[in-house]
This record gives sequence, structure tokens and C-alpha cells, in this order.
Amino acid sequence: MARNSLVIDIEKVAAPHPADPLVKVTSISAPSVRSSIDSLRPGLKQTSKFTFDESEMMALDSNAGTRESLGCMYGRIWSFKALLRWARHFIPVAALLGIPVALLATVYSDRRADGVRLLGLFVWLEVVWGSLWLSKLIAMLMPTAYVFVCGIVNSGTRKYHPVVRKIETSISLVFWTIIAYATVVPVCMAFDSAMKPPNWVLILQKVALASIAVAAMVLVQRFIIQLINITYSATQFTTRIAESKRRVAMLDTLYASSTRAYPPFCDRFAQEDYTIITGEVENRDSSPSKLLANVRMAGREVAQAFGQMTADISGNNSLFNTQAAHTIVTEALEASTSSEALGRRIWKSFAPEHGDALTQQDLEKAFPTDQLRDVEELFALLDVDQNGDVSLDEMISTVVRIGQERIAIWKSTHDIKSAVRILDGFLQVCILVGTGLIYAAFFSTSFSTYLATIGTQLAAISFAISGTVQEFLGSCIFIFVKHPFDVGDRVKIDSHEMTVEKISLLYSVFRKVDSNKTTQVPNINLNSMWVENVSRSGPMRERINVQIAADTSFDDIERLRKKIRDEVRAPENRRDFREDVDVELISIGDMSKLEVYVEAEHKSNWNNEHVRRLRRNKLMTAVVSSLRAVAINGPGGGSATLGDEARPTYQVVVSEETAAAARQKHQDDKSASKSSSAVSSALDDGPGSFLGVIRRG
Repeated sequence: MARNSLVIDIEKVAAPHPADPLVKVTSISAPSVRSSIDSLRPGLKQTSKFTFDESEMMALDSNAGTRESLGCMYGRIWSFKALLRWARHFIPVAALLGIPVALLATVYSDRRADGVRLLGLFVWLEVVWGSLWLSKLIAMLMPTAYVFVCGIVNSGTRKYHPVVRKIETSISLVFWTIIAYATVVPVCMAFDSAMKPPNWVLILQKVALASIAVAAMVLVQRFIIQLINITYSATQFTTRIAESKRRVAMLDTLYASSTRAYPPFCDRFAQEDYTIITGEVENRDSSPSKLLANVRMAGREVAQAFGQMTADISGNNSLFNTQAAHTIVTEALEASTSSEALGRRIWKSFAPEHGDALTQQDLEKAFPTDQLRDVEELFALLDVDQNGDVSLDEMISTVVRIGQERIAIWKSTHDIKSAVRILDGFLQVCILVGTGLIYAAFFSTSFSTYLATIGTQLAAISFAISGTVQEFLGSCIFIFVKHPFDVGDRVKIDSHEMTVEKISLLYSVFRKVDSNKTTQVPNINLNSMWVENVSRSGPMRERINVQIAADTSFDDIERLRKKIRDEVRAPENRRDFREDVDVELISIGDMSKLEVYVEAEHKSNWNNEHVRRLRRNKLMTAVVSSLRAVAINGPGGGSATLGDEARPTYQVVVSEETAAAARQKHQDDKSASKSSSAVSSALDDGPGSFLGVIRRG
């Protein structure tokens, strides 16, 4: 297929992963790159196991109130349906309560309790039952009223309307108990208004009053939990999730276009497609893993055929569409092996045949001319270092990083939700204890006498568990207020380089970068430490300390800076470093040496340790070669130049043949000298020699 015949439209979104059959998917067809990237696709649920609660995350947008105002008609229809649904629950119970009301009003009109007609009691029960659903209706309308009021007073507070929506049940309970308390005496005594309320009516009034306090306490607890949950999600995850979805949509577009140009399992990309689908590297040898992978691929093909048949019958092309771009991309991003294969396939689909980099012009050749602006956005997302082209390694690194970011977001949301659940459970226990104390205070006449004793015991307990309470509160502040890191971030704490593995309410788990050891640290200790978050940092600067000779001139230092800058700007290094290089003189010590710092700025942070080490090695090599090129000596100065008065010797470079002949001549002369010495020794030891006479004597 020719490159210029590529179509940019994304394939329709596939059905959910079989492991998650309850996830609903909305079929979406994007007419252009911009629609696939800019749209957050609210109807789409992720097909992989790393799913997010987007209903909470996306509702925190500052324009959510505007969208709700524009959707008033839909809200009215939904409210009408809710009223019909409530009527199915309200009418049967109301009818049952109406039976004793009718009987006590007619046949048994003389039935009384402590002189008060029982008709008033059952009428009050009917009122209480109806007020429950009236309270739910009021609570349901409060989010809309809140948005309307915020639009008049301060539109910036509209983003908190999900909090009001999440606590509708607690709000309805407060209204319900207030109505019950306000109506118990008037309704029960409506037929005997001249009488003084009997004891049982006063008890009902106390129950309603105590219930107001309990409902208010529950409302405060739910408000705190939802405020922490939603506000924290708004500040920490909304932007990250939106950016992650945008990048995944970009990969959807590129992969869909790649498969249109080169169908799956074609000769050129058979290896990559096998790895993308199965998550394993193709092995030519027979093995159980390869057999299972082939079975998995066959199952996918069967599901695809069955889905196509079902789509033809039902008219829904998204049913069982296991080959759709979004499904394959999200599944491939779950493993580094399949992510690398996905990056290779996309890069090789658009890059020149024998080229070593992908440029924006290459993408423009593959897409229609009316979508060049969209291609600019695509290339901007791919060209992370902003050097004008994308190498194969850079493409693979980008795709792997997108997958790692998705997994990190999923783990972070999971850990934070676990921490919120722990906090919620603790507050529920406190509410349970508080409920008992409230009802005891209302109904126990001797409660006031025990109040001093209870206060003393609580004070003693508070002293005993003061450390635990302090740790709990400090950890809550550290996690939900400060929150200096997320799962997957690289941090530096107390001079230790570590990666965050897990975040809990009372502790965090780290993995050391140098030794790969796992370390668990209490959050209360982290609360008082300096935490340097490398992952949240921008492009970072590398600083290398170099000690040089004290007689180094300023011109030599400037030549060193220019030489290192030229090394950094070289084609093989310009992807890794920015062009600015500084050489700073720090100290002269005791006049025996100069200490300088060589600073170069990376084009990214140091979150990836492998990439950081490669770049540091390149920079160190460039510094060493530049020092040698400029002829800057180390501390103490270098030796004298050859031929100088202090070093009057010189060296001559000869060929290998001349050197071999010289070595051979030296060996021959040495052998001849040894032979001559042996002959001379033999003559000296002869019978007629002086030494021979002496030795014989």
C-alpha cells in the first residue's frame, strides 16, 4: 500500500478485555487526529486492568458546572425517571400505613395511648415516610442549586459540586430527621391539642432530636471523606489522567494508520505484531509458552470472526472487535516487551527505509494535507527532546514511558483509595462511639454523673495513645495535604536515591536505585524530611567537579568550555543535552590547584536510571577528551615538554618492520655477547692458566 493512501481515521473502539466483562465501551469513530487527541472520550472505559474512575476525575473540571447548566433538560428527564422509580417504593409502604390510619379514623377512632389518640401516631409515621422521599428530592436538587448560586457568587467554587452530589444521602438524612423532629409533637397531638404531650411522645421527640445530631455527625464525616477524595483527585490525578489519555489516543491514531499501511502479521512486521499481541518474543523453537501464545492468538482470531458476524447481524461494529487499535494499544502498554514492539512498528511504518530518524515531514507524507496541523501535534508529542526528529530509541522510550505512566497512575489511585478507606473506617468507628454517647446523653438520667469519670478515662487513654494519634494525624496531613510523591516517582530522601513502590496511610515502600533493596519508611518520619522528587522535576542539570592545575589560564578555561559545548552539540549527543554548557571556577584552594564545575543540562529529568547513566557517561567522556584537547593539566602541573631543557629526550615513531628488526638485532647481539663470555671463561680455567694452577693447587 502506498504511503500517500494512509487514512487517519481511528478504528472504532473495541470491546472490553475478557477479564473485565462488566466494563462498558462506547463505540467512537474519530474523523481526524485532533478529534482523537483533544477529545477525552468520556464514554470510553479502559480495556486493560489499569482502569480509572473517570466519572470522579473528569467531573472536577472547572467547566463542569457549565456543562451541568447546559444539560438541564437531561437533568429534568433524569429527575422524572427518579420520581417514577421512587414511586414504586413509596406507594406500597404508604398504602400499608394508610390502612391503620383509615381504621383508626373510622372503626377504631376511640383507641388511645395515655389519653392520646393513636391516629395521630400513624399519621406521623405516614408523614415521616413521605418526608424521607421529600428529603431525597431536596438533596438531589442541591447540586444544581449549588452550581447556580456559585455562578452568581464565585464560579471558581463550582468544581466542588461533586462533593455535594456525593453526600446527597447524608444531606437527605439530616433533612429527614429535622422534619421528623419538627412534626412529632404537632402531628401526634393534632387530635388532642388541649392535652399535655405524654411520655411516649416526648421519647419520640428525644429520639428525633438525637437522630439530628447523629445525622449531622455522619454528614460531616462524609463531607470530609468526599472532600479529601475528590479534591485530592482534582489536584493530583485529573491532569495526569487527561495527559495519559491524550498520549494513548495519539498511539491509537499512529497504530491504526500503521496497520492500514501494513496489515497485521505482514512480512515486514510479523515479529513485532506477534510480540504486541502475545507480549512475548517470538521463538522459532517449539516450547509450551509458544504453544500457549499461538492458542491465545487463535482465540483472538475466533473472537474476531465471531464479532464480525455479530456486528453484521446487530449493526454494531464494536462488538467483540478485539483487533481495534485502542484495545491492542492499551494491552500492549501493560508490558515493556510489547511496548517496545509497538514503538518499533510505529516508527518503522513512517520512517524512511534506510533512515535513522523520523521527522515531521515523514509524517506529513503519510497524512492528508488538510490534517497537517494535527500532524504537528502528533510530532510534538513524540519529539520529547524537541530536536526536530525522533530516533528509534527515542520512540521506544516514549512508548514505554507512556505505559509506565499508566501503570503508575493506576497504582497511585489504588493506594490513595486504600488510604481513604482506612481513614473512612477510622472515622466510622469514631461516629459509632459518638452515636452511643449522644443517645446515652439524651436518654440516661445519670449520664451527667458519669461524664466526669468518662472524661478522666478519655484523658488517660489520650495520654496512652498520644503517639499513635499523632502519627495518624501526621500521616493524614502528609498523604492528603503535602503528598510529595506518587507511586513510580523517583525521589531523593536523606541522600538515598529511591523509587516509590507503594503508598499507604501510615507508611510508604521504596526501592533503592543503587542496590534494588526494598525499604519501608513511616510517613510520620517522612513528614519531617526533605523530599526531592526527581520525576516531578523538569530538565535537570549535571554538575561534574574537576580539579586542574593552578597555572591554568582564563583562555584555557574558555577554550575548555567551547570544546565541551561542541562535544555536546555533536549529532550523537544533541538528543540528550541542551546546548548551554557552563564551566565555573569554584575554588583556588591553597594555590596548588583550581576547582571547577562543568555543568550541562539534560533534555529530561533523571527518572529513568538507565538513560541517566548513559548520558552521564557521554558527558564524562566529553569532559575528558576536551581536557586532553585543550592540554589542561591536573593539580601540580604536567611534566615538561619533550625536548625541553628539563626533559631533553625525544621519541621517534618507527614502523613495525624496523622495530622488529631492531629487536632481532638486539637479541642477536645479546646472544653473541653471552657466547663470547662463555669462551673467555673456558680459556681462563684451562690447565696452563694461572687460575687453573691456583685451583689445582
